[in-house]
Amino acid sequence: MSYVFKPGPLPMGLFGVCTLGALVLSMNPGCTPRAQTVTLDVPVHHPVSVARAELEPGSSKVTAIDVPFGGGAYRYKDKDLAVLQEMLDETNPMPAAIGESFRIHVLIRRFLVSYHQSEAVGIACVAWALTNPGDELIFDETFYAAHYTPNKGVNGVKKPIHRGITKRVHTATQSVASGLPPGPPPTSVYADYESAAAAIPDELGQILVVSFGRGGVERGVEYVGETGEEFARCGDSIDWYYRLSIPRPAEEPSGTPPVPTEVEPPP
Repeated sequence: MSYVFKPGPLPMGLFGVCTLGALVLSMNPGCTPRAQTVTLDVPVHHPVSVARAELEPGSSKVTAIDVPFGGGAYRYKDKDLAVLQEMLDETNPMPAAIGESFRIHVLIRRFLVSYHQSEAVGIACVAWALTNPGDELIFDETFYAAHYTPNKGVNGVKKPIHRGITKRVHTATQSVASGLPPGPPPTSVYADYESAAAAIPDELGQILVVSFGRGGVERGVEYVGETGEEFARCGDSIDWYYRLSIPRPAEEPSGTPPVPTEVEPPP
């Protein structure tokens, strides 16, 4: 950890107070983002319903790097999940009732937010499954969503991650329901942890912290800290048959006929 001191007091008149206020507001890591509709880029032919998205227990973590405020307040919580749910519902291109539609099931397994002032990264492990109108499991996958912003705070990473999750799920649903492959992942979505982690910095910092001193505001310490992104890695898979209480398909008989046993003829 290295410290770089750069003295440079600022006047604290009316203009100085306004400038400081703007600076503090710009450093606010953000709050829960509002839902947005996502545009899909595949043909829509199949009715869809969206089950309630879920957040796995212990799945959320915040790494606050050299920040004297925030921390747990910016953890991914139920209200963030509600925003994702609204985005999934609003983006649904052909809503339909259960039993008459393909049904989407989304589980947030990990969600790490790391920030230093207004600089932030987010990385999430997402598992989801698709059932057909007959309540049969026809597709499931685990992917990672990640985003970095140099100046928009925590809110600036949650929004793109929500958009990436929503677009991936709805686009793949229409493709799989048509008997096609799910297609390539959209922006901010990655097939594995290594690809997602490589897309974001593993350290944040390089932003000067202001300190309040007598007679003005002094520029303070330049700090670099690790994001702790390894927390987002999912090491196991989801048993969707068990989770959704869906009967497992019967094992298909082997296509190889049994080998006949030679019987010696009677003497």
